[in-house]
Amino acid sequence: MTKNKIFTEIKLAMRAGHYRDLTFKEKKIYKNAFKNGYKLAKLHTKKKNPESYKPRKIVGYTFAKPSARVVESIINKICIRYEVHKKSLMSRTRTQDLVRARNIIHNLLYERYNLNLTDIGKYFNQDHTTVLHSIEMKKDKRRFWDASQSIWSEFQELKNTIS
Repeated sequence: MTKNKIFTEIKLAMRAGHYRDLTFKEKKIYKNAFKNGYKLAKLHTKKKNPESYKPRKIVGYTFAKPSARVVESIINKICIRYEVHKKSLMSRTRTQDLVRARNIIHNLLYERYNLNLTDIGKYFNQDHTTVLHSIEMKKDKRRFWDASQSIWSEFQELKNTIS
């Protein structure tokens, strides 16, 4: 890359809104840091051989979100297992059987598919904090997840049957 192109990129970066209120000395510091960082990055990329990179395959772990069909099948299995109606499961009703079923689904999606809290909440029209509460209940072994409850064995069985 030519020297002119580097300075053009520096000037473009310095036009960003957060640089506007800086003093002359601060702008000079940022400019030097940008140049030095750019040079270091250029040296760093020269040392690496791009052909030598081979991604690892991790068995049993997915990075992509599960499809809506997979989530629907999980919800259907839980509805059948705990004999709750899907429409009432998706509603705002907070009876114990529905909350328990939702809690299991939240934990399955979080542990098995690594979905973030916001995405899990979207399926149920819930806030991410509600999902966080159900996950923390399992972690802290409260309410449904008490040691005396049978939910642990049911959860493991469901986790193993769902693929």
